[in-house]
Amino acid sequence: MTQNKIKNLILIALIVILFFTLLIRENQHAKTLLDITEKEVQKEESRLEVYRKFTENYNELQEENIRLTTENLELKYGNQIEWGRFDITGYTQYDDGCDGLTSIGLDLSKDWTKYFNFVAVDPDIIPYGSILIISFDNDFIIALAVDCGGKIKGNKLDLYFDTLKEAFSFGTKEDVLVGVIK
Repeated sequence: MTQNKIKNLILIALIVILFFTLLIRENQHAKTLLDITEKEVQKEESRLEVYRKFTENYNELQEENIRLTTENLELKYGNQIEWGRFDITGYTQYDDGCDGLTSIGLDLSKDWTKYFNFVAVDPDIIPYGSILIISFDNDFIIALAVDCGGKIKGNKLDLYFDTLKEAFSFGTKEDVLVGVIK
């Protein structure tokens, strides 16, 4: 065999080896992408289930909102409600440091606020996903705990508003009675 034929055979062998190496790597890459995609789908399905439960519970309370009083809430939910006193401020997605996404991933620009009231909480005090009953002189607001701000520590809440004007006009309300449904 001549040197040229040997070089050509070696070159062909290298090309075949590279081809199969790339094929194997692409197969591994495709498997990895499929695994990641499946995990993301499961994560999104779980998140949608949480939102579905939020919606059911929230809508039930919202329908009853006309008749809500502290007494009938105690009768209906009994020891499922933990009452406490909180200082509440208003916030919006337009505040400095806010990016429009809540801590649990809700995009506040998607018109959610037409259907729900949202509140930022200290998740060490109130778990995300909790339903809150906020009492303002026997007028109740039902809200979902979906966010946390850097200044929200302990018994402080941030009630979400669509505009800066609404948030600023709400200001700060101190020592407000809030029930957290467990």
